[in-house]
Amino acid sequence: MGGARLRDKATRSVQDKTQPVVVSVPGTIGLQARKGEIIGLAGLAGHGQTRMLMQVFEAAGRHGRGVQVSGAVALVAGDRQTDGIFPLWSIAKNISVRSLGALRRGLFIAADAEVAMAASWREKIGIRTEDLDNNILSLSGGNQQKALFARALGSDAQIILMDDPMRGVDVGTKLDVYDLIRAEAQLGRTFLWYTTETDELDNCDRVYVFRNGQIVAALDHSELTEEKIIHSSFAEVAS
Repeated sequence: MGGARLRDKATRSVQDKTQPVVVSVPGTIGLQARKGEIIGLAGLAGHGQTRMLMQVFEAAGRHGRGVQVSGAVALVAGDRQTDGIFPLWSIAKNISVRSLGALRRGLFIAADAEVAMAASWREKIGIRTEDLDNNILSLSGGNQQKALFARALGSDAQIILMDDPMRGVDVGTKLDVYDLIRAEAQLGRTFLWYTTETDELDNCDRVYVFRNGQIVAALDHSELTEEKIIHSSFAEVAS
């Protein structure tokens, strides 16, 4: 979109519209995400995308009016230093912290299960380290971000929220993560992906464009162009 693709643009197949809606956000133009969909959030930075992700995160497990979420949720933060990594912990513990319930044996966390989980995701996502007991800060920035994805994807969450997580990450890391996101979506996971990088939206089934805290356009993958995204970013929502 608007330039060379980073890799073969794995064309997103037409999603099964009979799959259940797992995220619903009301509005003049509402947001819906079905099981197995990759949903993009676009528009100028700071126009409500992150706020909506947090609304979805906070609505998980609740019932009532407003935002509806069906399933466990995990968040991959964009600012890993502030909102993502635990800087005093090992790589393995940073990966496993979201899954401690599943790793518990009686009153304690099974250390062998924790290491096995981290090792499995090291292979799946390509985290470059010889020792998972090393401090998380021993990793490059891109590999730290991979560890955050491993934390989310290694958990029981079926809805993954991504707050511009690839900002400032090297191209190689991006390619690995894009492939993994598409593979996990095929297995039924749902992704809500805010990105400030237009090319990343090629991975999405549908894109919602934000302006002034509201969704002003909903674009299917087949109609997605950089021009439409830019035009919609300056549009006003119809009342």
